[in-house]
Amino acid sequence: MAGTDLHQIDSYAIAEKIKEKASGTLYRCQPTKRSRSEIFIQVSALPLLTEADQQLFQERARHLKRLSGNRAIVSVRDYGLLGQAAGDRLYGYLVLRDLPGESLEAYFQNQHPLTPDGALPVLLAIGDALHVAHQRKVLHGNLHPGCILGTPANAVLTDFALACRDGSLTYDDEPAALPYKAPEHLRGSPQPASDQYALAALLYHWLCGRPPYEGKTAQELLAQQERRLLIGPRRLNAAISPELEAVLLQALALDPDERFPHVRAFTDACLAAIKGLPKTLYRSREGESALGQAAQLPAAVSQAPAGEPVSPVASRLATVVAPAGTLPARPSPAASGQDREPVNASIRSSNKAEERPEEPAAEGLLATVRADLRQGGILSRSLPGYEERPAQIAMAEIVARALEQGHHAILEAATGTGKSLAYLVPIVRSGRVAIISTANKALQEQLFYKDIPFVQQYIKPFEAALVKGMGNYICLDRLENERLGMQLFTKNREFRRLYELTQDPDADFNGDIESLDFPLPADLRSRIVAERDQCAWSKCPFFFDCYVRQMRLRAERAQIIVVNHTLLLLDAALEGHLLPERDLIVLDEAHHLEEEATRAFTITISPNQIRTLLAQRMLKEHSRLSIQDEAERAWLTTWRRLEQLARYCGPGSRLNLQEPLEEGLQLATVIAQLADSLRQERPRDLPEKESTLYDRLLKRTQNLAEQIRTVFAVNQPERYVYYLERVAQLGQRGSHIEVSAAPLDVTSWLREKLLKTPVLIFTSATLATTGPHPLRPEEKGPHFAYFRQRIGLSYEEMPEVEERILPLTFDYQRNALLYLPRHLPEPAYGSGEAVRRYTEAIAGEMLHLVNASQGRAFLLFSSQRMLDAVYELLQASSLPYRLLRQGDWPRSELLRQFKAEPAVLFGLKSFWEGVDIPGEALSLVVIDKLPFDPPDDPVHAARVALMKEAGENWFGSYVLPQAVLRLKQGLGRLLRTRDDRGVMAILDSRIYTKSYGRLILSALPPARRTDRLEEVYRFFQDA
Repeated sequence: MAGTDLHQIDSYAIAEKIKEKASGTLYRCQPTKRSRSEIFIQVSALPLLTEADQQLFQERARHLKRLSGNRAIVSVRDYGLLGQAAGDRLYGYLVLRDLPGESLEAYFQNQHPLTPDGALPVLLAIGDALHVAHQRKVLHGNLHPGCILGTPANAVLTDFALACRDGSLTYDDEPAALPYKAPEHLRGSPQPASDQYALAALLYHWLCGRPPYEGKTAQELLAQQERRLLIGPRRLNAAISPELEAVLLQALALDPDERFPHVRAFTDACLAAIKGLPKTLYRSREGESALGQAAQLPAAVSQAPAGEPVSPVASRLATVVAPAGTLPARPSPAASGQDREPVNASIRSSNKAEERPEEPAAEGLLATVRADLRQGGILSRSLPGYEERPAQIAMAEIVARALEQGHHAILEAATGTGKSLAYLVPIVRSGRVAIISTANKALQEQLFYKDIPFVQQYIKPFEAALVKGMGNYICLDRLENERLGMQLFTKNREFRRLYELTQDPDADFNGDIESLDFPLPADLRSRIVAERDQCAWSKCPFFFDCYVRQMRLRAERAQIIVVNHTLLLLDAALEGHLLPERDLIVLDEAHHLEEEATRAFTITISPNQIRTLLAQRMLKEHSRLSIQDEAERAWLTTWRRLEQLARYCGPGSRLNLQEPLEEGLQLATVIAQLADSLRQERPRDLPEKESTLYDRLLKRTQNLAEQIRTVFAVNQPERYVYYLERVAQLGQRGSHIEVSAAPLDVTSWLREKLLKTPVLIFTSATLATTGPHPLRPEEKGPHFAYFRQRIGLSYEEMPEVEERILPLTFDYQRNALLYLPRHLPEPAYGSGEAVRRYTEAIAGEMLHLVNASQGRAFLLFSSQRMLDAVYELLQASSLPYRLLRQGDWPRSELLRQFKAEPAVLFGLKSFWEGVDIPGEALSLVVIDKLPFDPPDDPVHAARVALMKEAGENWFGSYVLPQAVLRLKQGLGRLLRTRDDRGVMAILDSRIYTKSYGRLILSALPPARRTDRLEEVYRFFQDA
């Protein structure tokens, strides 16, 4: 679009044209109220004539966005396609942030030739930038002096090749780049080694005052490269040492295989040659040594001054280039947004390494990570009292090996291992982009606000992003609509505080509701958070400042992206279009994966979904009133029928739906008619925003009709289990019925959508369990067969997965006692005298245990009925400790009260894991019975039935391992630090009376065991 003056590009208002060149035009944008950055737009000069070219440009732009976290690479904030005012041609554009005003060319113009020391800072910065780009499979393809902006100390690489023609990147955007192109680039086959050549040619130019060759066309330049002798750099600048000349000539070799193995090897070798750092040998791409290449140099280089050898490589090989291992690898600024460590800091690290003779020169990621975590490494030097953890180092080595070799790993790491650090350090050191997925938002925030800042401070700066679902962020458009309505704005103090916060350009608020330091009422929150169905995205007037968009931009720039399992699975379902591209995924708390996948792909219909749809303004205005009335009657009729079916179901209980529900199918038909009416009565000439929202409403209505039909048809029993569930309404009295279709098997889906990721790290404190091993039936100890089976990671198809149960960190023999009484009755079910006796026996035993521990106890139950019954019995016993029951208070308040004084907490499933109470506040964990799934739970029963039909060992391969994992989670609440002491108790005599008891015991922590209550008292008395 050369010569065109633009005033608006998408939502960006143009302030002025900055410059125009062959590759495109650069514009400065007008600042917005909340923006703290200068915004620029670069419009490509070459039109995108085909759909293939347009898709290729967008893919290239998306890759460039991923590089934006590197301080030495231009920050791409957004991208898009722009049409001409007249004509149908489209041009690609990039939205850029905070460009330096001048190019390095202008800075250097009066300083040619440069000294090697003067050129070194920019060489290192651009070398690192190119290395990061190459790691992410991005070539620059356009290097020339004008594409480096700023000063040597703050150089920024810009102008990556963008021109697309005939479905391929041309890598010939800018004529100014011609003198620096490698021979293979001129022949039309650029590769990463071509960028290395170009950088070496730039260095040659800076040091010698001219490029290596000066052909005016590609053909002339290629002919010079192939036929002329290159003038030795030392003939043009006497300040160039023989060592530096040798390095420079190797990087300018005509054959890309004779250059350095990667661009950072070249810049590291320059650093060694200029600074006189310790030396050894870099290897070429084919494994030849620099010595072998040096022998070929005289043929390609003119004679050096008299008395000097043509190439010093052969005679002074030991002082030419630094090895990977003696020269400390400079930390990649990949996605860091931070300055590189200064050179002298790198030298200090090298000297420290030399002080440890037992440690050989580091070669590769494995040794680097091992050195970081060992005594004498970077952490122990920085942190007084640092203790080396062998299990942590072992886990970090496995993660590093998986990264280097490209395979999956399954790691059980007990509490105290420090598993977050064990996977973060190798990932950060590798420069790879990783998604780390946790089980819930609380674990996300712990990782993001505690563990990641630690690694950023003590290991290496890098950029990280915390990504949550849309519903966690404020929608500025909805907020403004509520403000204009005035109802909330005038009556609600929290609303006014929130609105003022969003208008403050200096506020450090990212839109995440959880980060507010004041509470938002539920009704207010529901009206102002982002919702996919009510998001106009790029057509929204607040798009530029949208919090969800900014979150996604941060994620695009980040090296570490923290999500939860639900978001990760949704991204997998969308073929990776929700989250940024990544090199690996870490699944922390991986034992939740099957459960989360089942939940994520369960279709659930609630009355609120239908109520909110029918309340939509556009639907009321643009669909037939008679169909709206019919839909209202249909959903009320359906839910009256569901109430009749579930009249005996209490909150949380489920009931199989075994045959089609006609009322529900009629509801699906009416909602489908409503969608047809919306489509037929769509207004013409809607504004862009309204048009987008109308399309979303139509799609939402169609999807809901399909889902209602799926749930109520009950016609795919081989795929789904159908059930009703009575659900308590959060923060309200009463309950409502929801109807669901849950997938029976998620393994094939996980195998197809998730397990194809190149590297997956599965870790948790509880992954190994008991039961028959499919390949090694003689193996009786804990193993990962159950976990692998449930997620589709079969031994036959993926035998190369590395597995490890890491050593325990805590001394269970000394600090823990496992109480397993023999005298209690086996669990009783239903109602009657046996149930009453059983309940009283359990309550009595818990009373003794709580007295022994003087409160400070978690009592964990498998059912609400049992919890309530025991709570009432212990409440009547006049225990001198506070009794706290799950459900009476919010979880956070229960934990606060528990820590404040000796107390007894009665908990269900959510307290079996994810609760961290170190110290004496928690000294006793009691589990009422082995946590088998209720046999009448619809999903559990359906899966068991399928295994029975297939002749599988449903108990040993599914039911028992599942219970063991839950048991390990519950018992894991007790010891949270090395100094913690306490008693674990399982009040289920089936451990002794059933054959599976010994299998359960073999999987439990190796604490001392007893069946005598007096030993429990003695344990606490000895504390």
